[in-house]
Amino acid sequence: MALTAPALPTPQGPASPAGTRRNGDVLAFVVGATVSLLPFLAPAGPGNTAPADLGMAASLLVALLWTTREHLPVKLPYVLGVTGLVLGGAVAAIIAGAPVGVGLVLAQDLFLLSWAAVLALGRHNIAILAAATHAWCRVAPVYACVMVTAYLIGLNVVAGVTAKDGVRAAYTFGDPNLAGNYLVVSLFMMAACQRPRSPGVRRLGYAVVVLAIAFTGSNGAFLTLLLGTMVCFTLSQLQRSTMAGVTALLVSALFVGTMVSLVMPRVDLSALRDEASGSIPLLRDSFGRSGGSTSERSTINSEGLQVFLGGDATGVGPARTKATLESTQAPYVKEAHNDYLATLLERGLIGAVGLLVLGVSIAARCVRLVVDRLPAAYAEVVPRAWLLVAIAPVMATAGAFYEVLHFRHLWTWLGIVAALVLAMQDARRETR
Repeated sequence: MALTAPALPTPQGPASPAGTRRNGDVLAFVVGATVSLLPFLAPAGPGNTAPADLGMAASLLVALLWTTREHLPVKLPYVLGVTGLVLGGAVAAIIAGAPVGVGLVLAQDLFLLSWAAVLALGRHNIAILAAATHAWCRVAPVYACVMVTAYLIGLNVVAGVTAKDGVRAAYTFGDPNLAGNYLVVSLFMMAACQRPRSPGVRRLGYAVVVLAIAFTGSNGAFLTLLLGTMVCFTLSQLQRSTMAGVTALLVSALFVGTMVSLVMPRVDLSALRDEASGSIPLLRDSFGRSGGSTSERSTINSEGLQVFLGGDATGVGPARTKATLESTQAPYVKEAHNDYLATLLERGLIGAVGLLVLGVSIAARCVRLVVDRLPAAYAEVVPRAWLLVAIAPVMATAGAFYEVLHFRHLWTWLGIVAALVLAMQDARRETR
């Protein structure tokens, strides 16, 4: 969906209006500050708000003033998929008679879509894209260093260590799994942007972020880290030559197939969990408890599917899984912790189609990042843009463990990807 208006020359061009650059740079500053606030989610404000939400709202206001004044064309990336999710949620809420408060969930969907659209304005001023990526790549390793230090010296208030999660660190996210997911995504963002610029400092940054991931004790984070690393290896080989990429893909597939079909069936996971539960505290509270977590998720999935099959195709309403399970006197009452099940159960078939469309639109943009070339100015900001694609399977896999659709860093990544793809399209149009 686009709000058409007379297009202006791109900011890197010689004819770029000074006012456009100046106003765009104000937006870039606000965007950079907002991205810097992404890790600070706890303690949460009213309605589970965070400081980054204020930055997103300010960015949206500045972007609206800027685009209106300069008559810039505005794209709403991913709008079809989000429309399906919102429509499915609204229909489900009305039919199920859900409380008015569920409208907040739908408002969050639209708010995050708007944030991605603000980042996509980087097609008009590269400073916006640069501010977002530079802030992320600078803040993540520094943040990890501070949190690792706090964890090692026992400053639990800063490290986010609570009795509920044992010795696992939640940092300022309020949840160890959310913290681990943000840090995994940050690793691949740093690799794609090649920041910090110094290779030695960057490698040190990688190391401290991985150590911070380890202290979260998130099994899902380590699984997605391994998956994303394999995707990065394959894509990097593909950039060298098609044959090298195909070979890397076959090697990765062979490795995964061997592990799943030959190695894992011969491994006694129960015995390993028992050993871990009596091992060091971090292993005890992460891998040692994974058996119980797997059993819980299996139970939740089974109960959720029974509720869906026993009801109708419209869903029970956004964020209503727990309340619905309580009303049906299910033996295990908890939220879905699975985006796919939650969407189907809460937003019905309309929402499920919306999620599918969203996934396809993300995949299409990721393909463009792999097969097309960025304009030179954008390639300087994100030298290895194809590595951003590794975040797609990371988040898709994480969606099976957590509900990631409202993760702020997910939509920040989506906005950055949209800006890069739109910049490619603009450059191709100018060439023609």
